[in-house]
Order: sequence, then C-alpha cells, then structure tokens
Amino acid sequence: MKFKQCGVFLLTLVVLAPAMTVPASAKVKLIPKSMRGTWVTKPQYNSKPHIKKNMWLPSMKLVVYKKTAKWQMKGYLPADAGYDHKVHTIKAFQYRKDLVTLRGDSLFTKWNFLSRQGKKLDFGQQRGSDIFMTRAK
Repeated sequence: MKFKQCGVFLLTLVVLAPAMTVPASAKVKLIPKSMRGTWVTKPQYNSKPHIKKNMWLPSMKLVVYKKTAKWQMKGYLPADAGYDHKVHTIKAFQYRKDLVTLRGDSLFTKWNFLSRQGKKLDFGQQRGSDIFMTRAK
C-alpha cells in the first residue's frame, strides 16, 4: 500500500511540477549601474552666432535610476519648439546587449534607448536621432 501511494505521489509531482513553476524572463528590466546617475547636455544651435533665436535643442538633464529615467529641459526654451520645463518619466522596458529600451513620456517618439559610448551616454530616439550626454559634476 505504501509503495502505491509513493508512486502516485511521484507521478502527480512529475505531471504538475512544470505547470506550477514560473519561467524565467529573458528580458531584464534593470538599468546597469554604469548608466545610472545624472547626465546633462549643452544647448544645440542651428548656426552662429549662438543666440536664443538659433537654438533648436535647449540644455537637457537626465537622471537615470534603477528602473526609470527622468528627463527635463533646462534654461531657455524656444516658444515654437513645444518644449516645457516639466519632469518626464520613462520606464525601462528591456535590457539586451548594452542597450536599454525605455518607453513612456519620451522626448520625440514612443521609444527611447540608452547606451554607453565610452564616457558618454547615448540617449537615442526611435527614428534615429541621438543626444550624447556627459555626466553632471
């Protein structure tokens, strides 16, 4: 009798064990420590002389946390560009091969990307534009 009960228990365990386990996700949603911190850019201009009329991208501040990043435009903002001084949050969606994919309240498109290029952080957008940022002091 005990042998039958032990056999039934083992058979039940073998059949139900795969259904009870949770598969591991291949997408890691944490941003690496080398990318975390505060990153800034200088304003970018269309032509010289560097006056406010020629500015096409104001200075920007990006603070990268463990699972999110917050970006904000700083300083003078051109009226026709549609920028604001609000702090926008984007969340890490996946991390694969030194490229973090972010989505949420992004800059120009629905998707943003973070990657390290030497000492600079590459803050890229979906349609191919990149903003290279340096670490804040």
